Amino acid sequence: MDNIKDTIRKLAQQDGETVALVCTVDAVDKKARTIDCTPVNEGAPLLGVNLQANQGSDFGLVIYPEKGAFVVVGFMADGAAGLMLATDKIESAEMVIGETTAAIDAEGVRVKTAKMSADINKEDIIFNGGELDGLVIIQKLTDKLNELKDTVNSLINAYNNHTHITTATVGTGPAGTISPTTSKAQTAKPFKKSDYENTKIKQ
Repeated sequence: MDNIKDTIRKLAQQDGETVALVCTVDAVDKKARTIDCTPVNEGAPLLGVNLQANQGSDFGLVIYPEKGAFVVVGFMADGAAGLMLATDKIESAEMVIGETTAAIDAEGVRVKTAKMSADINKEDIIFNGGELDGLVIIQKLTDKLNELKDTVNSLINAYNNHTHITTATVGTGPAGTISPTTSKAQTAKPFKKSDYENTKIKQ
């Protein structure tokens, strides 16, 4: 390790500028948030290169390069631990801000806050674990409700147009009367999706 530091010191400018090396990634340690990589100039491998300024933190933004990706590793002139400055291929990225966590990779995006979560992948969009089942397709719901409305209105119209024929005994002889229904039921109104659609969440 001392030899690497000595090499870095020799490469460094005397005025204390940062030295940068182009390397290829040999291994990624997500738990430690470090990478092992080898300089393209065939120099000695670099072990434990930090992926963020404070290796001990578990917040902020961290980008994990793919194994085999090209990365730019920076060093201070005093030979301090290296820090990945850039990469050409990203395997995944994580960001933690307060109680909000976001992660993105080839499978999708996951976001979690103190009160909700969202998982967006290639097949599904799942909110809060999906315990409330799927979202309603507004137009299909509207069509189904209007089908029900038409059926109910047919029954209401049949009821409103119905006449009762009764035979009743008046005194000692039967009497036949026709009594039309006097009450009129109100028909149901059409459904409109604007009555129950939340336009702030779209699919």
